[in-house]
Amino acid sequence: MGTEGPAHADVPKEWPGKKPLHPYDAVLARARPGWELPEERPRRAVSLKAFSIDRYEVTNGQYRTFLAWSRANGDHRLCHPDEPADKDHTPRYWKEFNPLLRNRDYAALAPHETDTFRADDRPVVGVDWFDAYAYAAWAGKRLPTEAEWELACAGREGRRWPWGQRWDWGRANTGGERKGLDSKPRGVERDGYVYPAPVGRFPNGKSPWGCEDMAGNAAEWVADRNPSGPSAGLRRVVRGGSSQDYPSSTRCASRSSREPDFRTFTLGFRCAKDP
Repeated sequence: MGTEGPAHADVPKEWPGKKPLHPYDAVLARARPGWELPEERPRRAVSLKAFSIDRYEVTNGQYRTFLAWSRANGDHRLCHPDEPADKDHTPRYWKEFNPLLRNRDYAALAPHETDTFRADDRPVVGVDWFDAYAYAAWAGKRLPTEAEWELACAGREGRRWPWGQRWDWGRANTGGERKGLDSKPRGVERDGYVYPAPVGRFPNGKSPWGCEDMAGNAAEWVADRNPSGPSAGLRRVVRGGSSQDYPSSTRCASRSSREPDFRTFTLGFRCAKDP
């Protein structure tokens, strides 16, 4: 689990010094094990019990069924004990999230459609960790640990991306495409989507275990705190990268963390289950 620091024959043993850093120097500095990707280190072996994990991210359609049940029953027994008492599980983008969109002229400039974050076949986003926890419990499942998530993404061989060691445009919904008239191909969103795509739209990017959209589309909440262990903090771990992230941030080992009540259009989740 995590990232192994590669050997670089051209990396200087000493820091370049007080002279101004040129781009090449900066690349070398980032390549040094002491500077590279501290959130992913140290790489270590983790023993896991048998588990299953969803092939796809939870969709708006699935979450809508949960939300209807939650409103009809007013039952909070499945919610996490740290959840705020007045918690509303409605995703952020299912209701008004920008008053400026009331203005017809401004709304015409918006780069998204009404269904971009609400269509049944797209991953539910704009949900926080408490929303994800409650949905998983309602579904008879749970959030995966980050070790389980990474195994499902990278396989036993530890792939860099779910499909292998080399990046390949079109296998995942990510950001970073070159869309200018001076780039090749001109003016093209290479994966076809700026925002989260319908789940399963990129079957060539599936993991060794058949899980889809683990690189890009929507980043995903997992169960763990960050950091984990006796000194655990309040933040919860996020894995997978999103439709807005560069390929380097959608590697199987990439990780970040957010406050559990954080919501954004790039963040969703999938569920896991014990046998």
